[in-house]
Amino acid sequence: MTVQKTLLALGIALCITSTYTHADTVTTKDGARLTGSITLIDAGVIHLETSYAGKLEIQQEQVASFDTENPVFVRLASGTTMAGPVESTGNGKLKIQSEDGVLETDMARVSASWSTAGEDPAIIALREKEEAERRKWKFRGGVDLLGKDGNTEEFSLGLQFEAKLKSPNDELAFFGEYEQREKNGDKTEDRIAGGVSYESFFSEHYGWYVRTELEQDAIDQIDLRSTNGAGMSFRIINKEQQTLVARSGIGYRYTAYEDNIENESSATLDFGLAHTYKYKDFFSMENDLTFVPSVDDFAVYRVVHDSGIVIPIGNGENWKIRMGVKNEYNSQPAAPEKLDTNYYSRMIYSWD
Repeated sequence: MTVQKTLLALGIALCITSTYTHADTVTTKDGARLTGSITLIDAGVIHLETSYAGKLEIQQEQVASFDTENPVFVRLASGTTMAGPVESTGNGKLKIQSEDGVLETDMARVSASWSTAGEDPAIIALREKEEAERRKWKFRGGVDLLGKDGNTEEFSLGLQFEAKLKSPNDELAFFGEYEQREKNGDKTEDRIAGGVSYESFFSEHYGWYVRTELEQDAIDQIDLRSTNGAGMSFRIINKEQQTLVARSGIGYRYTAYEDNIENESSATLDFGLAHTYKYKDFFSMENDLTFVPSVDDFAVYRVVHDSGIVIPIGNGENWKIRMGVKNEYNSQPAAPEKLDTNYYSRMIYSWD
């Protein structure tokens, strides 16, 4: 029994010793020793996977040295790359034992390291950058429907479609929308519109744009309205969670009216603001404002404002609901009302 217990204790000790010796070690400048498996060194961070604390991320500037049991790729700041086990020799010095010989270097010269079975982080970063910069089509369709029966009979239907070919520095966009409303059998809205725009940035902040829109509105007696604009764009904010773009240019507007109303045409100025804000995965805000005054008479102008909050439905990214308000103000309309305000709740489906 004594011999069996001795052999059992020896076996356990050998297993513990084997586990320890096959662990990688990270030694910090304050003397702490962390053991585990070094999976990656990239962008000044050492990724260490441990059995006692999960995955750790250690700032490389706080590390004095590290040791690996198995061969790894090591790239130095000079671009030299070698493969082999890494051994600490003290005072921030490292020794890499490769098939071509031994290389001694400093911890501060290590720019990246990865396992021999893994992929170079520089290649991964390049692939991710190319993927992010690649133009992608994104589509979005929406519908808002309202009905009421009783003392007042109301019906409202709105349809929207949007297609965008987008990259970080340019965007080609198409849109179309249709609105119809009835109250007690009388139409209060009957409008169809569509357009296309293109915007491109040649630097971090500066770019250019061109846009055109066509519209028909039976209630405002508009047989056809054409609005065109082109000019410069300025990115005031360009972050992942928030963007703000200001636009300023010149354009041309032509309006053909029904019922023998005289047609209008004039050169215009073209101003706009586009703002987006995303709060984590809970909701996002979208705000658009355009102001188009006539060059000949600044008292003749048109303002369109649309603001909405978009909330995801469920766990996916496809279904959303948008609640917002849209204002259209025409300083000299053919119809009696200058301002049209529309409050809406819209079901949206998005796909790539």
